Amino acid sequence: MSQPKTTAQVKSSALMGLYPLCRRLQINPIKLLAEEGLSSTVLRSSELMIPYESLCHVLNRGADTADLPLFGLALSCYQGLKIFGPLGLLAAESATVADALSVIQKYFHFHARGAIIDLTVNERETELELTFDLDPSISPEQTFELSLGLGYNVLKEMAPDWMPRAKIHFTHSPLASEEEYQRYTDARIFFKQEKNAIIFPTQLLRQKPTPVTDEIKNYLESFLERESKGHERPLQYKVSKLIFELISTGEATLPTIAPMLGMNVRTLQRELQLAGTEFRTLVDEVRYQLARDALERHYTLTEIALNLGYSELSAFSRAFKRWSGISPQQWRQAPETHATVSG
Repeated sequence: MSQPKTTAQVKSSALMGLYPLCRRLQINPIKLLAEEGLSSTVLRSSELMIPYESLCHVLNRGADTADLPLFGLALSCYQGLKIFGPLGLLAAESATVADALSVIQKYFHFHARGAIIDLTVNERETELELTFDLDPSISPEQTFELSLGLGYNVLKEMAPDWMPRAKIHFTHSPLASEEEYQRYTDARIFFKQEKNAIIFPTQLLRQKPTPVTDEIKNYLESFLERESKGHERPLQYKVSKLIFELISTGEATLPTIAPMLGMNVRTLQRELQLAGTEFRTLVDEVRYQLARDALERHYTLTEIALNLGYSELSAFSRAFKRWSGISPQQWRQAPETHATVSG
């Protein structure tokens, strides 16, 4: 049975900054969310998936309620690389900005399903175009201004010296005066253009990204400590959390995860051994949990295998039988069967 078709969705991190912005504007963010049928949980957890159309409605409603035409752009001021969680840090640690954008572009669908990034590289300028698969009856201006404002901020974090030469193109007409736009961004903005895009010098792609700020490092730490109720999470929990985030990208490896935790590979291996486990065991545990979830959602076995980083279905089937004692097909027929990972 094929995976059911789903509507366009985006991670709740797209609403990062909504609470402080609404507080500054003296409007109620909980009410904005409730009117769209969203729980306030989306403000506390950045990993939930919400309909893209709900994001658009919240932004549009926020602009009307606060009487702030540039609500989406104002919200982008609270956002940057940290919105992508571990993937943002992975991108920032790339050898060049081109490599960083490649990471974001390749795995963007894990952050947003229904938004497409196209990168067109010419000799002098590069164009990063953004498109959405949305209901045409929904006004998208706030969402484009939030998203391209975020994109500009991400590039500025990685290559701040180059961004004065960058431009943002919007297909819509201006929502406020030029002076109002300058309150929220230093980007050069052009309206009524053919595409919604960021244009920047191609030379920027060859630059090494600026080292990540303490803010991003601290955000990653808070990401790993979330729901810990103020207590330090065990190392194996943090590693598993990063594996969970990165497994579908193929980047859930020791060389990738160790630097994210401020360690080298050998140190991480040793610390996990002292904790009574090892990296491979944690990868298996995450894969097993994700595999069971996907089987319950009726994903095809091939889709599950690819999403878990297996190049062949047979390798996934063997691994699942090792974890559970039965094949994926048998587990799907008897989902009440629960077994622990055997190692």
